[in-house]
Amino acid sequence: MTQITRRAALTLAALPLAAPPLLGQNLTKLRVSVIPVLDVAPLHAAIREGYFAAEGIEIDTSTTTGGATGLPGLIAGQFQVTFSNTVSILLGVREGLDFRFVSGASRGAMTPPDIFAVMAKKGSGIRSGKDLEGKRIASNTRNNIVWLRGMAWVEKTGGDWHRVTTVEVPFPQMADALAGGRIDAAILSEPFVAGALATHGDTLERIGWPISETAPGGTNAQYVAMKDELNAHGEVFDRFGRALHRGVDWVNARLTDPVLLELIAGFSRVPIERLRQVALPAYPKGVTPGELDDLLVSMKHFGMTGTYPATSSLIFRTAAV
Repeated sequence: MTQITRRAALTLAALPLAAPPLLGQNLTKLRVSVIPVLDVAPLHAAIREGYFAAEGIEIDTSTTTGGATGLPGLIAGQFQVTFSNTVSILLGVREGLDFRFVSGASRGAMTPPDIFAVMAKKGSGIRSGKDLEGKRIASNTRNNIVWLRGMAWVEKTGGDWHRVTTVEVPFPQMADALAGGRIDAAILSEPFVAGALATHGDTLERIGWPISETAPGGTNAQYVAMKDELNAHGEVFDRFGRALHRGVDWVNARLTDPVLLELIAGFSRVPIERLRQVALPAYPKGVTPGELDDLLVSMKHFGMTGTYPATSSLIFRTAAV
């Protein structure tokens, strides 16, 4: 049983009743699962700028610790849309779960800086994947995009990823765990990288760029919905996609504007002065079979083997842009 299906089984009984039906209301309410990372800036921009309201949609966001943890709620009907990383989504599809991509969310940078970092303690002697053999590295969850990019970095810098122990630690707790010696290294995502350097800069340092050093421009995350919901209420998701993509346009037009950092500070609770140090991802609207196929090659290399459907069958029309 995979991590997603185990979490789904454990979570279903504890979930509240599913959201009200999508149709038959003056304002359609969609519950969306998110995590407080830079990737979801366009969603919050579309909420704040009234793009969803203009489409007759009210967005109710719920924050989870990682993209994989939001997927069981999507299965149960607690959410209608979930922001998640591509690896966790595809692992769920492999297990027969009918996730469908409704929008792109983020891609990595082609060159440093990028939004992921491998960090270690200063003076630890850890500078490469080879140095991490026999040691502990933290990821927010195992077998997700953070873990995958981290293991790819371990391998590219001379290490045997089988000999590195992964410890699951939520992003907000990683810096303290690393500074306190409970782990030997950590794979963090922005804005938590900037936070770690701000609070523990005398103790911690970045030793690697896991995206741009292993998969420049590689896919990171998307928004997904369930196939049955899309079949039943496709027009609602068309409106969702239009509003979200207006949010993408708003963000992409303001990548160097302080107003974007103010928006991110609002939903991430990270001070603006820290955000001035962060690298931003690329914000795409669409999802392509090519980017999913490329990621599947890497997933299988790092042990996530099995039978996957044709990736072109997983992309709803709102993401085919």
